[in-house]
Amino acid sequence: MKNYFLILLLISFSTYSQEQTKNKEAQQKQWKIEFLYTHDFLNTIYGKNQGYIFKGKIKFLETKHFNLLYGAAYQNSYISETDNAFINYVDGYTRDIGVYSVFEVVYFPFKRKKLNLTLEPFMGVTHLRSKGSLKTPQFPILEEYKNNYIYFNYGFTQSIGYEFNRFSISGFTWLSLKGILDKGRTRLGDFDSRFFIGLGIGYTFE
Repeated sequence: MKNYFLILLLISFSTYSQEQTKNKEAQQKQWKIEFLYTHDFLNTIYGKNQGYIFKGKIKFLETKHFNLLYGAAYQNSYISETDNAFINYVDGYTRDIGVYSVFEVVYFPFKRKKLNLTLEPFMGVTHLRSKGSLKTPQFPILEEYKNNYIYFNYGFTQSIGYEFNRFSISGFTWLSLKGILDKGRTRLGDFDSRFFIGLGIGYTFE
């Protein structure tokens, strides 16, 4: 009889340990990192505009069709103004660097969680810096310029992606609403509002 109770006790303890291990595994946080290449088609009149965005996010809710994540993003864009369509003889650049908090809603339309649609609002701070020189060949004049502008920035990212194992690929649009909703400069081509299109890769880990 004692042996029988001992066996039951060992089985119960083993089952409890397995359940605790499963619960701990289910409660483990999932992290996701993304690297996105960006291109701004609307700002080509100022020069070639390209850059990248790096994101780090953590998943805090997962359901059958939705995942919710939050995290931070670092954005770096570079515009070569040598090909500026407005002013000739410009040799310079404009760079904007932004740090943002992000909140991502991921929707999986199918039972297999592979294809997804996402909406990701962001808000944070952007530092825009312009530096260069303007030459006038008709006159012996060389004018150098340097500007710095720091402002609150906000907007959202929309993307369509596909996941395989821990990796993901996506195509996205990144829209800054700065200057559109706050009675500032309202054209998407202006520097304090951006419209990026690009491709990204991601990796999820625990």
